[in-house]
Amino acid sequence: MKYVDTRIVFAEVPDEVTLAINISNCPIRCEGCHSQHLWKDIGEPLTESSLNLLIEKNTGITCVCFMGGDIEPDEINRLAGHIRQSYPHLKIGWYSGQEWFSIFAEYKNFDYLKLGPYIKKLGGLTSPKTNQRLYKVDGYVLRNITSRFWKICNK
Repeated sequence: MKYVDTRIVFAEVPDEVTLAINISNCPIRCEGCHSQHLWKDIGEPLTESSLNLLIEKNTGITCVCFMGGDIEPDEINRLAGHIRQSYPHLKIGWYSGQEWFSIFAEYKNFDYLKLGPYIKKLGGLTSPKTNQRLYKVDGYVLRNITSRFWKICNK
């Protein structure tokens, strides 16, 4: 699995300063995708070592979010487990284009999950019509917090 770049973002996960890691080779390929370059198998390998360097280089973050990775959900889950063990103070998120949670992943490795492909006519998380959902993981319960984006973005 490879990543193309990272960004510090404030709107992907509510109330968190998030290191968003953009992962390539996306198999979902949503029509209207704003990151079509991520459809290609490009970038640098995302390993425990490279992940450690990214986290340690970005002091002040409160969350790490994998943006994609649907091509290797078991690897996303493994890396999330590594973060959970090595950096227990950080929250962990996964933005997946799947409509359901992968059978390969364990909820306990994540604090946030965004599920659903982008459908242009429905819009992203800021649209009340969106099919995408952001969940806060509470143990093995997924609590839908998508409406927090509507409140923030429609003030």
